[in-house]
Amino acid sequence: MALGLAVSRFAPEASAASLNTLVERTMSKMSLAEKIGQMFIIAAEGRAMTPNLQELLKDIQPGGVIFVAPNIGTADELRSYIKAIHRSNKLVPPLVAVDQEGGPVTRVPGDPAPGAVELGRQSGREVRALAKERAAFLASYGFDVNFAPVADVAYQPTSLMAWRSFGTDPERVALRVNDFVRGSHRGGMAGAAKHFPGHGRTSVDSHVAIPEIDLSRREWLKSDGLPFQAAVEAGVEMVMLGHLRFVRWDDKPASLSREAVQVLRNDLGFRGIVVTDDLGMGALQSMDPFHALDLALRAGVDLCLYVSYPAPIRDLVAHVRQRVKKGEITEARIDASVRRILRWKIQHFGLNDESGRVVERNERAGAKG
Repeated sequence: MALGLAVSRFAPEASAASLNTLVERTMSKMSLAEKIGQMFIIAAEGRAMTPNLQELLKDIQPGGVIFVAPNIGTADELRSYIKAIHRSNKLVPPLVAVDQEGGPVTRVPGDPAPGAVELGRQSGREVRALAKERAAFLASYGFDVNFAPVADVAYQPTSLMAWRSFGTDPERVALRVNDFVRGSHRGGMAGAAKHFPGHGRTSVDSHVAIPEIDLSRREWLKSDGLPFQAAVEAGVEMVMLGHLRFVRWDDKPASLSREAVQVLRNDLGFRGIVVTDDLGMGALQSMDPFHALDLALRAGVDLCLYVSYPAPIRDLVAHVRQRVKKGEITEARIDASVRRILRWKIQHFGLNDESGRVVERNERAGAKG
């Protein structure tokens, strides 16, 4: 008997009680190492499964794998590669993510939808339709999560997000973000609103350095916060924290800031998955990577994203295991994030009620005939 075959928010969900039971049952089958692995998104390698990645997937059992442009081969290669990743963990498959904003950030060629600048000029109905098309396009390859939409407001032409934002007006950007999230759900794709709390006020590139924004929480809620609130209200599954220092909030970048996560959870009421931007980006290059990871976990982050590795990824994962074993991080802290991750995965992938394992979507589709 199959339970939870509905995909995330795209079809009726199991009751909260049933879902909680499935989450707890799945967690009871996982070791501490397996639970910690769920909190990492690691990088794909090449255009097909490599021996090294195969070993990483076996050893770490990560929560996800991210694809960038060099990982995109032919349509058949891409589908085969994603299927192999999904099947690397029979209990809880890794999610497979991509940054497909359209426009200047396009990883998979043939996207039927334009970039955010053009989408920002269109009606809500048009944005929902095009977001649905993009989502269906990505889902056809097997992707689970698109790290979009950009919820940053590009106030000035000099903004780093000028070519990636829906526009210059917070209220209009909020409407388009809401439309994009809703349309993506209709096409079968989860999303991640980014770059919280907002990258639009600066021309500094967080791939290189940490931008600083001087904005109070009250001012933020009336401006840059509006698109993120709209994403939350539309049911976005993830919010990505940027490497941005809001100097009136914290002396740490938002990606490592407990204050930023509390704003997201308490002020915006977000109950989904909090993911960092790439922890290997240049903005954090002067920081010890193990300390940065400690700060992210202390902040309440659920998923730590590594597109590039500032230290060997096995060492980073092992560092968290050692911190828990020494009592410096509680297992309850790990469990809180893993519960959020599993809630989404069980709804998205489905769960076989007899074996207690999460079942990859392609496997379920094949079983149906």
